[in-house]
Amino acid sequence: MKIGILSDTHGVVRESWHHYLDSCDYLIHAGDVHNRSSYDQLKNFGIPIYFVRGNNDFGDWARFLPETLQVPIGGKIFYIVHQLPRLPRNVSEADFIIFGHTHHYACYEQGGQVFLNPGSAGQGRGESEGFVILEFQGNSYHVEHILLS
Repeated sequence: MKIGILSDTHGVVRESWHHYLDSCDYLIHAGDVHNRSSYDQLKNFGIPIYFVRGNNDFGDWARFLPETLQVPIGGKIFYIVHQLPRLPRNVSEADFIIFGHTHHYACYEQGGQVFLNPGSAGQGRGESEGFVILEFQGNSYHVEHILLS
């Protein structure tokens, strides 16, 4: 099973992303989609996608997006939030904490949980734009950081 994880696309959806994301079973977007057009394009990838609202997601299209979201995927619990400091205190049941906002890639384990920030797919701040492909094989996982520029 493969999960494409994006954040901070800020109104950018590139056709070249299909090369990587079309093989995924799910998509997660950790906020700052930025506009309705980009939101609709991401929804049209044809696979289940989970969104949270970022600090730059405004308007009617974004008002229903949750600030935090907990979802089970493939027997694992994912907790998604845009800004890590807004993570609720008790998310001990989560296997993966997905966050964004900083535009910088991060992947580390802490307290038995994997914390993953895919960086920015649409606006790198001093580093390359990118996103993550998270692949599971049995109980093990592999994180591939895809650099776009």
